[in-house]
Amino acid sequence: MRVITLPVSSQVLGSLRAGEQILLSGLVATARDAAHSLMLKTGSVPFDIRNIPIFYMGPSPAPPGRVIGSSGPTTSARMEPFIPEMLELGMKVVIGKGEMSEKIRKLFHRYDAVYLAATGGAGALASTKIKSRKIVAWEHLGPEAVSILELENLPVFVAWDLHNGNIYTGGQ
Repeated sequence: MRVITLPVSSQVLGSLRAGEQILLSGLVATARDAAHSLMLKTGSVPFDIRNIPIFYMGPSPAPPGRVIGSSGPTTSARMEPFIPEMLELGMKVVIGKGEMSEKIRKLFHRYDAVYLAATGGAGALASTKIKSRKIVAWEHLGPEAVSILELENLPVFVAWDLHNGNIYTGGQ
């Protein structure tokens, strides 16, 4: 299993293959529906969208002595209305769960973006791979606030690669 440290170069993105398991380390931003809506409405993305992937996740409260609570991925298809504009803004990597539409897959391909899948139902395990959390925007949204997380070896799969590979359809 390969360890990938964020941010990633276009060369590393091009080397990823659908179905490949990777351990992801570095910074990611959390954002779900409400945060995406505010980013597009205000025209302000509170992190470097070209270098910091978006993790579709809203954590539960942190238990005593922990950085964060359960941190499972949100169903990515819920974010489809926001994805075209986010890709236009330079988004290159997304982490979520589940298949998205063919229209969105084609947009990812056009913008040389990669979709990584985290394991649904494993939010407690995922939380142990998060070393820090800093809320950077819209704290009033609670778990849907935009946060920057520092990951250390979060296990994910390459769901869509730059070569039309797709784990949900079994290939190209």
